[in-house]
Amino acid sequence: MIGRRIAAECSQTRAHRVVLKDRVVSRGFIVSLALCGGLCACDEQVVTEAPSVSMRDGQAVARARPTPLYTPKFILRGMAADAEFLYVSGLRFAQGADREAGQATASDTPTGIIVRVPLLGMPEVIAEGAFVPMTTLELIDDRLYWHERHDSPDGPGLRSLATDGGDHDRISDISGHSWVIRPDVVYFTRPDDEIDEGGFYTLSRDGGRPKLVARRRGVVRTLLGGEGETLYWTTRARRDGTWAVYEWDGARSGRELLRSDETFASLAVDGDDFLWVTWADDEGEPLHSLYRREIAGGDTEVLARKRGLPGFMEVFTDERHIYLTTVRGGELRRLARTGTEVEILAGSGDRNVVSNRYNVFWVEDQKVFWRGK
Repeated sequence: MIGRRIAAECSQTRAHRVVLKDRVVSRGFIVSLALCGGLCACDEQVVTEAPSVSMRDGQAVARARPTPLYTPKFILRGMAADAEFLYVSGLRFAQGADREAGQATASDTPTGIIVRVPLLGMPEVIAEGAFVPMTTLELIDDRLYWHERHDSPDGPGLRSLATDGGDHDRISDISGHSWVIRPDVVYFTRPDDEIDEGGFYTLSRDGGRPKLVARRRGVVRTLLGGEGETLYWTTRARRDGTWAVYEWDGARSGRELLRSDETFASLAVDGDDFLWVTWADDEGEPLHSLYRREIAGGDTEVLARKRGLPGFMEVFTDERHIYLTTVRGGELRRLARTGTEVEILAGSGDRNVVSNRYNVFWVEDQKVFWRGK
């Protein structure tokens, strides 16, 4: 089972079905069209280079080296990907010179923008208006989700948009940092001015007001979705210096499943297992560790350790590998699911990184690159 990437601001991603064969009549024609579009594109988007790709199981696969895919003419905020498209959210500012340089001034009025970038084809703006997306863009069941900041002209809270555009849905008016989205309910963390009081919100998808729950089991830092209706959360550091993971009881409390004396950097639900990265101090040097343990309990495996910088940050998985981003940015690290030897994925990057089955995508110098796994 493909693991769901869980980090500081996200809770759950899912695989998506798309078959490219029916859409790609001639790969050479489409690639040439993409290059032409890059030369004459409008100021919202530019395709910088016609990607050299192969096809596997009807899906585009990039070369095993950094390949330019897309250069946004706006400040990039978040990304999500499926088998056919990359989705990019960001902010565009009115002052052209500052916008070109990727900078903004206090006098600028931002315009929110979401672009759908085909892996073979021309980018398309699917949303644009007076909204300020935060840094997480999440793709779940063919819909995009993002949180808007407290200073957004559209107001704070969670929004949703179909992947082919149209009007976006206003799901909540409270701005948290982490959420789990289910067909009938949304769970999300509390905003900054409430977070030290603990708990998280539940909100029915058919309307009503958010309900505050689970206030008695530590200050909720990140929510995570498990199988079925299962919901987990990580705490911030508690009074005794420990961190913990709880399973929600469906009411106002939860059961502690895991605790650590080391600081949680990220946590993922990977089938029947927890995967997590911690930070600690080792004789004045930072120590970063990757652990795995069955959710039901048992022994904890140490999969990888790194002393010094750059250390590990986020963890996510696919069918074959476990991937790690770094604290300072650089190339992705990965290890086989059955192994403990960490390798560097040469020619990759780990800023704003997202992936589909065969590729990874990342941002470098405000440009989007991709590479085959």
